[in-house]
Amino acid sequence: MRALELTAERGLEQLDDLRRQALEGSYQGDPALAYSRISRAIRQTVMLHAKFEDEAGKSDEQKKAETAAARAAEAQRAASAEAGRKAHQKRQVKRAVMLAADVESDAAEARGEQARDYADLYVDLHERLDDYDEYSDFGRLAVGAVVANICRVLGIEFDPALWEDEPWAIAEMVEKPKGSPFAEWEPPTPETAPETANDDEADPDDPGADDEDDPYGLAEEDDRPRRRSRSPP
Repeated sequence: MRALELTAERGLEQLDDLRRQALEGSYQGDPALAYSRISRAIRQTVMLHAKFEDEAGKSDEQKKAETAAARAAEAQRAASAEAGRKAHQKRQVKRAVMLAADVESDAAEARGEQARDYADLYVDLHERLDDYDEYSDFGRLAVGAVVANICRVLGIEFDPALWEDEPWAIAEMVEKPKGSPFAEWEPPTPETAPETANDDEADPDDPGADDEDDPYGLAEEDDRPRRRSRSPP
């Protein structure tokens, strides 16, 4: 504390010297900038001195109480952060399962079959999510493990390819957490189209054959059926 007092006193002396040199016109530089820097250093020194003085006047009980309060605040921040991570994982699981349900429903309609009731499925999904939340599985289990379990209970097909581009799935492929179906799963290798042995023998009636007026097949591009993507939006 005495050293801080000496520092503040010398700072005031520097301000006096600066004022005198500025009045005489002998100061080399920007006196306003130098004055601002010295004043700020003095203020910080005085504040630090006051803090030390306040700490010195506290009893052991007060110091222990403040330490306990600081630890409690840190624990509260950690709990809030953990709750945020669990809520985020819960949202990821919900989106993943709903995607699988939508794909399954579209496939059933394409086959002319009756799709599952969406409202009932939504209620069942939320019950399963609440169960995992109640037993604190969110944050402890991998996202892929929870998605696979819920899909199995709800009778929904679990196809890892649906989520292969999701950040959480990619992370689990790399980190390989225990229980994750993505720990051992690898995306299938894209298939390549076979090359034509002799392009000169191509069938002229084939829509894919070369056309002198339209060599790239642009005229029929809009009429070709488009393959529906199974990847998440």
